[in-house]
Amino acid sequence: MARPPSPRVNLSSIATRLGVSISTVSRALRGTGGIHPETEARIVGLANQMGYALRPGARVGGGQTGLPALRHVLALSQSSSPITDQRYMAGMSGAAVGFNVAILSHLVPHDQCATVLDARLGPASLKAGLVKGAILLHRWPADVAATIARMFPTVSVVHDYAGADIDLIGTDDRRGVDELIAHLQAGGHRRIGFFGLCPEVSWSCARYAAYVEALTRRDLGLDLRNVVRIDLPAALAAEEFPADAWGATVKARLRDKVDAWICASAMTAQTLCRFLLGAGLNIPGDVALASYHGGSYPRAGDLPAITTTDVVDEELGAAAVRRLINRLENPGESRRSILVPARLVTGATTRPVGGTA
Repeated sequence: MARPPSPRVNLSSIATRLGVSISTVSRALRGTGGIHPETEARIVGLANQMGYALRPGARVGGGQTGLPALRHVLALSQSSSPITDQRYMAGMSGAAVGFNVAILSHLVPHDQCATVLDARLGPASLKAGLVKGAILLHRWPADVAATIARMFPTVSVVHDYAGADIDLIGTDDRRGVDELIAHLQAGGHRRIGFFGLCPEVSWSCARYAAYVEALTRRDLGLDLRNVVRIDLPAALAAEEFPADAWGATVKARLRDKVDAWICASAMTAQTLCRFLLGAGLNIPGDVALASYHGGSYPRAGDLPAITTTDVVDEELGAAAVRRLINRLENPGESRRSILVPARLVTGATTRPVGGTA
């Protein structure tokens, strides 16, 4: 049921939220054409969310009266992180309004991913033939993901599937990691390590590649002894994990003046932070650390706020819906990777800019 119109919702407020002109909003809501269909759908969707009363008979989407035909999209998740899923789903739901899309969610434990392809155990919407496309949340087994992609257009959030026809909605790891390296360098660090490399996880590899590039471009030098690999369960952990052996390597590298670390994810940073504090080290006095995508998990109250490069999860979800609709309407289009920008959020685990080594 639509929200009642609010006197505070007008063309200007919608334009401000989306960063477009008032005239663009006006044309979209009147259905007069002349703007990109995706922009039109975003404007109409936000107008509905904000409670703006569309004029009866307004044309939406290529001059057609009303919304396009209802399409069902299956969002598949195998996560133990409900907070992240809620944020993704909020973004997807908001974007879906303007496209007249119904989001159907299906959650399975990570060790039961193949059940979605089982006629007896899979989603009812699949068996009923309702699904027109799929959005994969979190990392799925490559064979399951490839099978789903052969069934209908598929978009993945954050995880990339090499060799499969699956579009990626990811984060701008290259720029994000570079901002972290620049922040650490400005704080006086010259020997910076990377904690959490896992070759089986695409985003871990992408962030490691960004780390190598940033060090090279800034002439900070790459030493593979300063790269700490972890296993797959640790890389995908939604909670802190035992890290004694890996943490001991980080601690040992301090002897060679490696006094700052980029962590591949929020949870690897939280785990390493707890280990270093438990070892009696001062953060950031003895060693600094920074994470990536830090807002995906709530911060442990007994740990300092960790410096991170963060991204809005809702924006990732919304971008996934927009990309999937584009694929549905342009089935011959090639595979695309769309990167959502991140922002530096400084915390208490790195020195203030201008500090000394």
